[in-house]
Parts: sequence; structure tokens; C-alpha cells
Amino acid sequence: MLWIVRHLPLFLVESCTAVVCFFFYLGASPVRKRSRNYLKHVAQVKGVKPTFWGPYKHVFAFALSMMEKILGFQGSIKLNQLETQGDDLETLVHQLEKGEGAFLLCSHLGNMEMLRSLTGYGERHTKNDFKVFPVVDFSGTSKFNALLRELNPDLMNQVVDANSIGVDSAVWMKERIAEGNLVVIAGDRTSAHSRNRNVETEFLGETANFPEGSFTLAGVLNAPVYFVFAIRKNDFDIRSPYEMHVVRARTELGGPRKERPVKIKMLLQEYVNLLEKHCLRHPYQWYNFFNFWDKP
Repeated sequence: MLWIVRHLPLFLVESCTAVVCFFFYLGASPVRKRSRNYLKHVAQVKGVKPTFWGPYKHVFAFALSMMEKILGFQGSIKLNQLETQGDDLETLVHQLEKGEGAFLLCSHLGNMEMLRSLTGYGERHTKNDFKVFPVVDFSGTSKFNALLRELNPDLMNQVVDANSIGVDSAVWMKERIAEGNLVVIAGDRTSAHSRNRNVETEFLGETANFPEGSFTLAGVLNAPVYFVFAIRKNDFDIRSPYEMHVVRARTELGGPRKERPVKIKMLLQEYVNLLEKHCLRHPYQWYNFFNFWDKP
């Protein structure tokens, strides 16, 4: 994977990826089944019929995102490849310019590593320097993470392990935000270690489980919250520009402690509404190959 990204033109990278993904697709029955289930939900909401080759396209788009991560971690993606959307990006930029950090809720839709890889090479939309500290569950991607660490050890050293968050790490994250940095966590993946700590909400026409921890952490840190999505405009073109969506959360998490559970659910609903909107526009770029509608 690393060799072809480094030595072949991107159109050949896409061709090699398409062939490898086809054979993976043939032998990965559980992945096909879960992908088809997700795409069926999308099709029902959109009022269309799911296509036979949908799961293959889903796997192919995911493989291209892995190539994107390699490109990002070696500094090959530039800021001018991001297209702003006239949303709350400037609000976040103004905040960072004042030395104030924020808590970002991202997802497994699109390339959630985009912001971190850009800032790692000095590609920022601000005059001030800031760092991005992601909270990541590494339990299922150890080999790929080792590859990213080889490409850029400094970026990988800024990661917080999602499976070991406690009082000390929460205090540490709060300090990083106070210094004017960003802490980022995905809000659409339940941890294998906390399957019972979920919040049920309607998603793509059926009740689904979203992780309580990501939104509870937002309440604990009590920092400004933004929802961020970086999505390829063309699902299957690795050379495509990216749409960068930055939306400031309307839900304010301050106030009396007894109101926090209600506010956390309101924050979750804001997030789910945005995630559903983007999944309907770019269904093949939501890289969540689990049965998301399973009940614990």
C-alpha cells in the first residue's frame, strides 16, 4: 500500500486499489452483509432501490480513504484542496486566532484525519499555530497505525487512547484546549469496551445506538463544540477536492449539572441530524462496517 502510493501516479493507485478491493469483496461476506444493511437504510430514506454493487463501491471508497491518510501523513495533501462551505469555519478560525481552543466532534464519514495531517505540515487556515489531539480507538487498526507512525511519528504522538480515558486524561485534554488547541473525537462508533454506554436515537429510519462517551466528554470539557466533516466531492476519485464542513453546535453545555444529561442528548441529536444529511449525500463515504442498528 505504501509503495504504490509513493511510486505510482494517483490514477494507477486507484486502479490497483479497485482490483484488490474486488477480491477482498468476494471473500468478505460479513462486510458485504453489514454494508448492504447500511445502504438499504439509505435507499429506504431516499426512496430508491439499493444497487447490487453498492457494497463493493462502499469498500472501494473506504480503501481510497486509507490511501488519503497515507498521502496526508506524508504531506501530499494541501490546504487548497479543501473547499469551505460558508458555514461556521470563520467562527472557529476567529476563536483560534484569539488563542481559544475547541472540542470537535467528527465521524467515520469522509477523511477524519484531514485536519490533523494538514496542521502537521503547517497547512493552517489561521495565523496562530495550534495542534490537533484526536481521541482514537486503536484496538482494531494496529498495523495501519504502525504504518502512519512510521510516516510521521510526531503526529501519532499527539493521539489520546479512547480506551484509557479517565480523570487525568480529561484534565489533560482540558489543558490542551485552554492553550488554544483542538481535541477531536468521533461520535459514531461505539467502543468494544463500553457497549452498554449508548444513547438510542433515530438514524436513517431506525433506532440506532450512538456512543454516550463522546458527548459526555464534551460536557466534561465544557469547551465550544463544533461538528466537522471532510468529504471527497467525488466519492471514487482520490484526486478530488474535499468539502470541509464546520458547524458550531447550538447546544450550550454550561449551566447546572442536573441539566447536563438533557443537553448531552440535544447535542447528540444535532450531530446525528448532520451525519444523516451527509450520509444521504455521500453514502459510500461513511466507513462504518458494523451492524449499527444492533441492540446491545
